[in-house]
Formats: sequence, structure tokens, C-alpha cells
Amino acid sequence: MSPLLDNFTYENFKTDHNILKNLVFDEIYKRFNGEYKADNTATEKCNKIKKELSIPYENETLILNFCKILYKLIGKSNGWQNDDYEEIPEKNEMYCLHLKYWLYENVANDSQKGLNIGKDFQSWKEKLENDMSGKLKYPCTFNELDWREIDNIRSIYAFILIYYRNIEAFHKNKLIKCKYMDYLGKGLKEYHESINKCSGTNEQDKYCKEFKEFQELYKEDKLYWETSKANRDYKYEEDNTDACSLNIETLKNPLHLTYWYDEEKLHLSNKPIDFQKSTIISASSAIGATVGISAFLLYLYKNTSLGSLFRVRVQKDNMNLNDMNEGTHSLILPTQYENTPFENNDYKITYYSLNNS
Repeated sequence: MSPLLDNFTYENFKTDHNILKNLVFDEIYKRFNGEYKADNTATEKCNKIKKELSIPYENETLILNFCKILYKLIGKSNGWQNDDYEEIPEKNEMYCLHLKYWLYENVANDSQKGLNIGKDFQSWKEKLENDMSGKLKYPCTFNELDWREIDNIRSIYAFILIYYRNIEAFHKNKLIKCKYMDYLGKGLKEYHESINKCSGTNEQDKYCKEFKEFQELYKEDKLYWETSKANRDYKYEEDNTDACSLNIETLKNPLHLTYWYDEEKLHLSNKPIDFQKSTIISASSAIGATVGISAFLLYLYKNTSLGSLFRVRVQKDNMNLNDMNEGTHSLILPTQYENTPFENNDYKITYYSLNNS
């Protein structure tokens, strides 16, 4: 996997592949970066409380924008304001994940690389809720995370919010650069690894607190996982659009995704299936198709004018070979065969036979 994948941003993805236009994630992302940040009341409130709080990373713009978006979400959660020009069909609690993705993307792509999430963002949230005399009606804790943990959890949020919840859009638009698909596939892998890592009761692990809150908000329990061996390493080519590491094997009945990394493939489905058996069935189908084609060609050879033409041609070829001078070693076919119906691009004999079968 290329380290450049960690520079993933939705804006870059959208510039190359605007396939989520007018869908939920795109609409929320636009509002976070547009009208929510420009809201005058939110700006006034956040400028007021900043005097009592610290500014992380010496980046006042980031924390103020975070505060203004959060202000709008607290108001929406409590039903105090509904000034959106058009309501987005999204569950209230999912806005926490959208905000976290927005924040972690901005932190990960800040000019200062390797930044951690400290106590500042949770402190701003608590201060804003106290000042507004109202809290979010759903869990949304901004845990302390180091830059590696930010990278891991952000990839999971990207996989769920951008890819998995818009799987049909990705299925319809297959020519997407592998540098984006590989990053989203990394989120699938991190999702699986985080389930295993956080399945115990490690209450002190901040990352697992973050992940378990994600599970509580998202509530996706119908997931089935398996790994299999690939016959070679995955070869990464960032601008390629074919054979990317994240692939939709089947869209429905069941949904079956694979993520190829190194010499392994991670499978995800929304129904319990035998992944190995599925692979064997696919191979058997391919063999069956080949046998069917061979039988069809044999039928044409024995029972149609196509077979007669082929037999006549072979006989004439043999005659010409027998008549050749023994001192001649070049096998040049007679010019009279250069314009036989086999050379005609219309393949009229074949079509005629099929149309009259």
C-alpha cells in the first residue's frame, strides 16, 4: 500500500470522481464546509468561548470551524433550530460520525504532519454544551488519539460513510482510480482488525472507546468475514482503474466485497456464505461455458456449410502441399485462398447459419 493513500481527502476524490453528488455524505460535507461555518450566531458563540479555552496546534481556524459545526449539530439535536434550506435524510446520531470524519481528515492533512487529538476538542464540546444549556442527544466523545489511531479510525469512517453506504454508486461507476479504492479498502481491513482488537473489555484503551462508540452509533451487526490466500502479491498502481484492491464481487443476494492486500484477500458479506465454495462455483461456471462453446463449434463443423467449407479448404491445402517441389521449403499458401469468406469481416456464413438454425 502506498503511503500517499493516507493523504486521502473527499475533495480530491470528488474532483476526480463526482459520483456521490446529491447523496447524503456529499450534502453534509458541503454544509460542514459552507453554511455551517458561515453561520453568524455560531461564529459569535464560538468566538465568545475561545477566550476560556486553549487552541490546539496553534490552528485557530480549525478549532473555530469545529465549534461552529458542533453548534449547529447541538441545535439540530435538541430541535431548537431547523434553518437548513432542505432537510437531509440522515439519522441525527450519524452526524457525530460525519463530524469526526471531517475533523480527522483536517487533522491528518494539516500542514503540521503527525498531529494527535488531545483533550482540546472534548473540552470545547463540553464548554459549548454548557454555554448552550443543551447537549447532543447521542454519544459523541472526542477521545485522545495519536496520529496512527487517527489514521486507522478515519479510514473506517471513510469506508462506511463514503463507500459502504453508497455501494450502488460505486458499483455503477467502476472506473475509479486505485489510489482511492485502496484507501477505502484499507478502511475495510481496519474495521475487521478493530473488531478483533476491541472485542474484549479493555475500557482504558482510548482507540477501542472510539471504535465501540462508532459501533453503537452505526449499529451494523449483519457482517460476515473470512480471509483467503491469493496466488500472488497485490500490485499497486495508483492511477490504474482496473483490478484495484477493493472489489465488489456481487452487489446483492448476497453483497460480497473483497480487499486484496499482500497475498491475502479479506472477504465481507451481509449474509453467511461459503467464500471458498463461491470461488469454486465461479470457476466451474467458466469451465462449463468453455465446454458449451466447444460443443457448439463441433455442431457447426458437422452439420452446417461452415464445416463443409472448412473440410474443402483442408483438402485443397493438402493437395497444394503434395504438389510442391521437394526443394522448396517455404510454405506459401495460394493467392486464391486470400479472399475466401473467412477473410471477410462480415462473417456472413456464420451469421447465415445461425439465423437459419
